[in-house]
Amino acid sequence: AIGTSGHAPSRSGARPGDTLWLGGSVGDAGIGLAIARGERDGPASLLAAYRRPVPQLELGRRIAPYVHAMMDVSDGLLIDAARLAAASRVRVTIDLARIPLSEAFRSLAGDTREARLAAASAGDDYVLLAAGPANLGETVEGLAAVGAIEAGEGLKLIDAGHPVPLPDSLGYEHRTA
Repeated sequence: AIGTSGHAPSRSGARPGDTLWLGGSVGDAGIGLAIARGERDGPASLLAAYRRPVPQLELGRRIAPYVHAMMDVSDGLLIDAARLAAASRVRVTIDLARIPLSEAFRSLAGDTREARLAAASAGDDYVLLAAGPANLGETVEGLAAVGAIEAGEGLKLIDAGHPVPLPDSLGYEHRTA
C-alpha cells in the first residue's frame, strides 16, 4: 500500500457525554427506492440519492481526529445507531426533531413525526454518524447534532424532549443463509 493511513475511528468508541452527530440528511434514498420501484413519483434528485450515493469521504477525514466513534448510515439511522450503541456499550438517544431532512424529502413526505421515523429507518443514505465532543459543529461544518451518548444500553428516541416508542423496524437487517 502507498500513502498514509490516518486515524480511523471504529463504531465501538462512543463515550457517555458525547454528542451524536450526523453528516447530512436521511430519507432521500428511501424515497428514491420507492421511485425506482414505481411505487411513487418524485424528483430525479431522490432517485439519484438511491442509485448513486456519494460517500462522505472528505467529511470523514475532517472529523476523524475529533470523534470517538464513526460509521456510515447504510441500513438506516436507527438501526445503525443501535449498532453503534451495542458496539460501544452505551445508550444512544436520538431526537427526531433534530434529524435533518432535505427539502425534496419534506416536499414529498412532510415533516411529521411519522415522516421523520420513516426517514430514520430508511437505508442507503451513506451519511456519516459520529460520536464526539459537543463543540464539534463549531470546528467542522456540515454536521447536525441529533442526539446524545449516555451510560446504559440500547437506543432511545425522543421528539422535542418527549419519549417516542421504537418502531417495529429500525432499518434494514441483513439475513444470513
